[in-house]
Amino acid sequence: MKKVSCLFISLSLSISAFAQGTWSPFASVEENVHFTDFAPSYNYANLSVLAANSGIRLGAHYVHDHQLSGEITLGVTGVGTPGIFSRKIVPVEFIGHYGLWTPKEGTLITKFNISAGVGSGLAESSNGRFGFSEHAVVGANIEMSGLLPFGTLIMGTRYTQFVDDYIDGNVVAGSNNDAVLRFYTAVRLDGTSKKMRQAIADAEALAAKLQVDAKAAQEKSEELKKKLDATSKAHAEEISQLTDALEACNDSLASAPAENNEPLSTASLAKGYYVIIGSFPSQERAEEYASRLELEDISIAYEQELATYRVVLSQHDNLAAAVRARDEARAITQNAWIAMY
Repeated sequence: MKKVSCLFISLSLSISAFAQGTWSPFASVEENVHFTDFAPSYNYANLSVLAANSGIRLGAHYVHDHQLSGEITLGVTGVGTPGIFSRKIVPVEFIGHYGLWTPKEGTLITKFNISAGVGSGLAESSNGRFGFSEHAVVGANIEMSGLLPFGTLIMGTRYTQFVDDYIDGNVVAGSNNDAVLRFYTAVRLDGTSKKMRQAIADAEALAAKLQVDAKAAQEKSEELKKKLDATSKAHAEEISQLTDALEACNDSLASAPAENNEPLSTASLAKGYYVIIGSFPSQERAEEYASRLELEDISIAYEQELATYRVVLSQHDNLAAAVRARDEARAITQNAWIAMY
């Protein structure tokens, strides 16, 4: 018993040394098959058999890494054969787990462990007194972390070998010590599920990426705004320059003397002989006729007395020169004549 007690203490200190790991609440229910001085009953259709061999344990589960884990539990479990004996045991156990196999992501089973540990259970002896009976435990279990939203489902089996022979309330000299094979289902309350933790991690990564993208977009927007402001300023300066130039042109046009399109009056003509090739009642018709001839030094003169506009081809100081010019002008129009002013 002293050796087993020392083993308890060593295991407790070892688990305490792993305080940097993760601790989670742990609960399990179990059904036992006892190997004692009395034969077990396998009639599980009988609720009495199920009740006599059922148990529950509560405790803490520790995860050190993907391979090493452990648990500390306190429970109440029963062994018995209805009509022969029934005993309740209050065991404390220290169990360590070693992960042999970690399947790929997305599978139902997420881990396979082998287990070993020690414990001590308060049990009733044959003389009606209660005493602690130490025991060793070996077993195996599988973990399924994707089935529950709040934790991990664990299913397994364990074989418990007691150091005493009074677990069934009967001591038989020369017989083997009592043992129990139990099948259990447990839940480890991980808090946030693995999927939820992954979703949170993905959301945090996405938020960080969006923050970086938003900062880059803001910087790009500020750069574009600076370019737009510079372009707008340049356009404003160009518009201002064009406006100043337009105003200068308007001022220049306003200050320039108005063009006099009025024809000369015949009264203002110098004294001499003028060859006339046309006479029209309006200035527009006279100018249109003159433009069609495409002759140089042609002019329009207004005859005020007759209210007509004359197309003057040439001016001469003597009659002989005027006659020669008239004869040449008749190549343009037969109606060419000479007027003297």
